[in-house]
Amino acid sequence: MINITKLNNKMNLELLDILIKKEKYTCKFYKQNEIIKNNKCFSEKIYLIKEGVVKICSMTTNGEEIIPVLLAKNQIFGVDIIFGNTYSLFYSESLSSKTKIYEFEINDIYNIIKNKNFLYKDLLCILNLEYSELEKRIKTLQIRSTELRLINAIIEFKEKFEYSSDFLNETIIINSPFNQDELANYIRTSRVTTNNLINGLKNRALINYQKKNIILKKSFFNYYKLINPSYSN
Repeated sequence: MINITKLNNKMNLELLDILIKKEKYTCKFYKQNEIIKNNKCFSEKIYLIKEGVVKICSMTTNGEEIIPVLLAKNQIFGVDIIFGNTYSLFYSESLSSKTKIYEFEINDIYNIIKNKNFLYKDLLCILNLEYSELEKRIKTLQIRSTELRLINAIIEFKEKFEYSSDFLNETIIINSPFNQDELANYIRTSRVTTNNLINGLKNRALINYQKKNIILKKSFFNYYKLINPSYSN
């Protein structure tokens, strides 16, 4: 069964499992910075990430890139096709050197549901998964504190890109998909501000930051719980 990551309570989607077993999908590989779905191109597909990282982007009228959502293995995008939107406001781009995507035609999805009506709930679940991810990002970007926006982004990266844990030293290593310029864009602030915030966390011995590796210490989670009581590790 397809595990839609621990972010989504390890839900299993029988609909996609059936499509895969019936070979009603296309497997494609994308290089780093390669466009997966262009907002100007016609598309009738839903996409499942099997390997790699994908950013969902839009461009302002001034040519500035906005990244509403960052997605990892076993996450889904392109669900706006369910509403008949064959052209999207957003485009998707691979951030990994090799991103593996399963692409499902919407007509194949509808044909499966016609024969198995109970699978309609899975289609609704797919909708919920993508829009819940977007809702989380909106809530983060509405936070006035830039430090808390940064920390929320780091927590998101931990959940999606955790590389390893050192139980002896009580640290967690994350492979961040962003450099500091990209991270600044992601939390909607300047690179200088982001760099100052990271240095502040490092000076308080909460994290180490080496290129794209973020090392979280136990004190980081204690600090996050202090400023965000609703968080549970």
